[in-house]
Amino acid sequence: MPVFTYKAIDHAGQVVEAEENGESAESLVKKLAGMRLSVIDIKPKKKLSGFSFKLGSIFERVTGKELKYFYVNLATLINAGCTLKTSIAALSEQSDNKYFQRVLLDIDKDITSGKAMSESIAKHPRVFDQLFITLVKSGEEGGMLDQILLRYAGYVENQEKIKSRIRGAMILPGIISIVAVGVVVGLLTYVFPTFMQMFAGKEHLLPAPTKFVIWVSDTLRYSYHWIFAAIFSFIMTIYMTLQTKLGWRWFCLFQLHVPLFGRLFRKVYLARFAETLGALIKSGVPTLRAIHTTGETIPNVIVTDALKVISSCVERGGTITAEMTKYPLLFPNMVILMISVGESTGTIDTMLEKVGSYFEAEVQEAISALLSAIEPIMTVIMGVVVLVLALSMFLPLFDIGKTFS
Repeated sequence: MPVFTYKAIDHAGQVVEAEENGESAESLVKKLAGMRLSVIDIKPKKKLSGFSFKLGSIFERVTGKELKYFYVNLATLINAGCTLKTSIAALSEQSDNKYFQRVLLDIDKDITSGKAMSESIAKHPRVFDQLFITLVKSGEEGGMLDQILLRYAGYVENQEKIKSRIRGAMILPGIISIVAVGVVVGLLTYVFPTFMQMFAGKEHLLPAPTKFVIWVSDTLRYSYHWIFAAIFSFIMTIYMTLQTKLGWRWFCLFQLHVPLFGRLFRKVYLARFAETLGALIKSGVPTLRAIHTTGETIPNVIVTDALKVISSCVERGGTITAEMTKYPLLFPNMVILMISVGESTGTIDTMLEKVGSYFEAEVQEAISALLSAIEPIMTVIMGVVVLVLALSMFLPLFDIGKTFS
């Protein structure tokens, strides 16, 4: 019998993590429900030995754009009076993505057999994240699935816009860096050695900048395999370090403080926190469960740990903002004030949406500022490299008489 690992919330509101045997994830969820445990995440336990890999799985994916259209069209069909089964069947036929089509057909099959949609989509974690599963379950319980789907489609669209802006912000610096490195390597491995042939046997008389560039050129030409080995070792060391809890924690901390990018990351995480928590609370998800689910959508352990502290405070009867003041780097005073007002007036979902919208705009401005800062920095770096190369080639020419005398 397969073993599953699960996260659940017990009758006291505490998060429980454990392992349990079960014939299937669905049967285990029902079993745990009988034990007064509300499952929020369940998956088969990974095997420590053995190797299983499908080459096709690399190419089997569903884009954010495809998911957005699925949510919007499904909400529209349900709102128009179509049944959930009919709507999913129709959308599966229209999908051009064969993998997504198989997933929707599997969901349709489960719904036909009497399973809830939230239970069915939980079987496909590669396509549907935990946030969406939680929202669908809430929508099924509250009878407002179409509204939640539309709201979630808007959320996905906003997240895709932020990701697209960040990727777009890195394209130009990336292209410039690749071209610059290629040109410099070409100059050092071909042009410069050809030029220096006229000074063969006189290397000890050459100026310091020229000697330095000769050393770099010789290293690239004759020791390139050691350079590749060093780069590979460095990358593997970083990768293995990030696989450890301590290494990942240090990386997350560095991510929030790194010059230029740190401020952008903090705003991105704050926008995601506010939007996600606001959407969950507005959909009727209990606050404690909403905070826990929000933490799972943020890929930074420092932010997640802060949300766990906030969740513990709420569990003891406190407010969301009571512990936020301990994390001024993550939660500015303005955010704490707005959420506090929302808690006092019973409009916390509205306030969180406003905070999310505000910091989305801040992210756009931060990306523009980052681009404005990166371009001159790249120009200065390239200028220094060109200056060193020029000095190394022209200084010997200025003293050519002395060199050959």
